[in-house]
Amino acid sequence: MIEPMLATLVKEKLHLQGTWLIEPKYDGERIIARRNKDKIDLWTRRHVNAAYKFPEIVEALKRNIKSDNWVLDGELTVKGGFRQLLKRNVEDKFKISILSRKMPATYNLFDIIQLDGEDLTSKALLERKGILLKAVNFKEGIDIVPFQETTDKDWKNHFKKYLEEGFEGAVLKKANSSYEAGKRSRKWLKVKKQDTLDVYVVGATRSTGSIPFGALILKKDGKFLGKVGTGFSDRDRKIILNILKKNQAPLDIELPEEVQSELLISTRPLLAEIRVQEMINGSPRAPVWVRFRWD
Repeated sequence: MIEPMLATLVKEKLHLQGTWLIEPKYDGERIIARRNKDKIDLWTRRHVNAAYKFPEIVEALKRNIKSDNWVLDGELTVKGGFRQLLKRNVEDKFKISILSRKMPATYNLFDIIQLDGEDLTSKALLERKGILLKAVNFKEGIDIVPFQETTDKDWKNHFKKYLEEGFEGAVLKKANSSYEAGKRSRKWLKVKKQDTLDVYVVGATRSTGSIPFGALILKKDGKFLGKVGTGFSDRDRKIILNILKKNQAPLDIELPEEVQSELLISTRPLLAEIRVQEMINGSPRAPVWVRFRWD
């Protein structure tokens, strides 16, 4: 798979110079879609090919792009946000067939990386978007992420409007930026609600009851940050524990003795988002789980 280009998280105080584009930030999962003749892959940031779980998207891509050789970048969503998207994470073929009709996904495109075998990564973003608009017939679960030019004076107005419309925030992209695969670039910037915090999950603690785990262990800036134990449904906990097992690895930070004694599983650092009331002495007050971040 081709590694996606990543945006750098910034605060609202940023100042823009030059020509930028602004897009709403979706609450879904980042997907690199690739077609080589009759085969279509939908790659997640975890290097999982999810094509078999979303047959409606695969068929729509086959029907609505004339070329049989391309690579696209976008966000996969379902109605109701990321928590609803998690319900599509099933393996049974019969359940997949039912869910593809009852809970259809949408592939929201914002970039094109290759077309007809041509590498487009060195072209300017605005030029790539023009190629994308011509190459794709946007229907049947394939949509375009809306974008517009913005300036240092008006991007905050767009950002606030996106929040009012229910989006997570905004992504700002330099209009002349090339596609830097696998790089977290300052040419793409993401701005989110200020009550959320990006952290890394490095493990989970044991449960004192029948639930799969007690809390997730967090780190930020290379240090133990705390734990988050609320915001999960029972189904969420099962799915999350399965993700942790697939990413199991030794701890790369020191834990307080009381947390170490509760350790159930440790993993490689997995980027995630939590909601907090405030930060007190560097620790989150009343943290609530939001989601893993695969963007």
